[in-house]
Amino acid sequence: MTSFRVSLLAVFLLPAAGWAQDLSRDALAARMAAHETPLLLDVRTPAEYREGHLAGALNVPVDEVAARHGVLGIPHDRELVVYCKTGKRAARARDTLQALGYTHVQLLEGSADAWRAEGRPLVQEHPSP
Repeated sequence: MTSFRVSLLAVFLLPAAGWAQDLSRDALAARMAAHETPLLLDVRTPAEYREGHLAGALNVPVDEVAARHGVLGIPHDRELVVYCKTGKRAARARDTLQALGYTHVQLLEGSADAWRAEGRPLVQEHPSP
């Protein structure tokens, strides 16, 4: 009976673990260097985005993801990597996107704070005068 429970748990838990796997910062940096960057979605506020974001990232605040996903024209099978400051808003955005039918959504491991702490490059937007 115990082995049945373990097998049953494996059937339900293992696919979910693979489904919600984060993309490591090293793996993303390597893909960026090879010009194979997935679509990056920064779900922080516009002010946070301007202070420093990953190159090529699209800024859609977490509270706007559901409302704006259709006008963005992102195919549901496109690989998306979502990040925010620490990962909490990114996880909410990932859940929203998956509920909307997006099938390849990952979180950036450690999000923007960890990327910045490692001295990795960020793009800063300066408002025009």
